[in-house]
Amino acid sequence: MYRLTVHVTDVPRAEVRTGRKIKNASGKWVEEVKQKIHNVISYVCKDHREVAKKLGQIRSKYTILKGIAGQHKVSKVDKEFIQVSNIK
Repeated sequence: MYRLTVHVTDVPRAEVRTGRKIKNASGKWVEEVKQKIHNVISYVCKDHREVAKKLGQIRSKYTILKGIAGQHKVSKVDKEFIQVSNIK
């Protein structure tokens, strides 16, 4: 079994309700809402064929993050942020 982890870019922000109650400007109690970006996608795959299939689906839907000079390690510059790891 393998875990495919991919960092993607250009993902829209999503509103997430935290479950906490806060007072708004008018003094009423409302649910707290935060803006979050879900830019890491992870899948569990049975074999390398399934990993390649999922990666193709991700590439057709999203833009995969590439290393940027000055922000990432020199060894990661201009490489896609994809990781395939073994799991039990």
